[in-house]
Amino acid sequence: MKKLQIVLLTFLLGWTAISSAGGWNVHDYNDFSLTDFDTVSEAVDKIKATLEDQGLEIVGVINHAANAKIANLELPPTQLILFRDNRLEKRLLRRSSTVGIDLPQKMLVWEDPNSGEIKLLYNAPGYLSDRHDINTWDPLLYRLGKKLKQFGKLENGLVTIDSEFSVEETVENLMAVLLDNGFFIPFTFDFTSKSYFRHYRRPAQLIVFGNPKVGTPLMQNQQSIGVDLPQKFLVWEDREGQVHITHNDPVFLGKRHGLQGLDTMLGKIGKRLAQLAAEGGTK
Repeated sequence: MKKLQIVLLTFLLGWTAISSAGGWNVHDYNDFSLTDFDTVSEAVDKIKATLEDQGLEIVGVINHAANAKIANLELPPTQLILFRDNRLEKRLLRRSSTVGIDLPQKMLVWEDPNSGEIKLLYNAPGYLSDRHDINTWDPLLYRLGKKLKQFGKLENGLVTIDSEFSVEETVENLMAVLLDNGFFIPFTFDFTSKSYFRHYRRPAQLIVFGNPKVGTPLMQNQQSIGVDLPQKFLVWEDREGQVHITHNDPVFLGKRHGLQGLDTMLGKIGKRLAQLAAEGGTK
């Protein structure tokens, strides 16, 4: 039996106390220990209940394996939990609009096809900090980061183009383009809705979309990439009023998760995402 024990997610509720090191965490680091659960579904149910007990909101669950089956493909049990802490998200979005591409928070739970073990993966706060250039409270880290930036910024895997429309029009266009091209859209998020921000903030909306025929082969190669799937378009407005469309670079994600032999495929996916973004943002 495999049983999951979860400790308090202090990294979520205590963002300002984190360091800027690290990329993504797996279950055998600090926050999680997986033992005694027979199935991924059991582990997911326990995680959801624990997160809710700690005051976090469960947005939904994407069953990657079930979606693969619809596309007549096979994938070991793999589920993605989307959850949020409104206070944390507000704080992050105030510091960087592009952080919306990595929100809501996600946890990937899957069964290793070789060992049968249930594993868990989530984005560490340091990954968000580094990727979106969000400074932590520590003045020493801030000064060090400033010195290092003189040598150039690290690749963050974000691709951004300008849109010729408003945020609302761009989102409407993108959703129409995606549906016309056979993508499913399980979630959309408006980070500037009245219920979300009490005071005015620059518009930002997220479209989560996918196609199991494209995503499943990536997860068959390396299941951990499921934490970054489905794909996302973040539509946001900067301080000058210019609207942008941001998405993840598949090649960057492939390097991050150690995908092997899929460089050509990842390049094609990247070009397709760029085409879709251009269609949604160009008059």
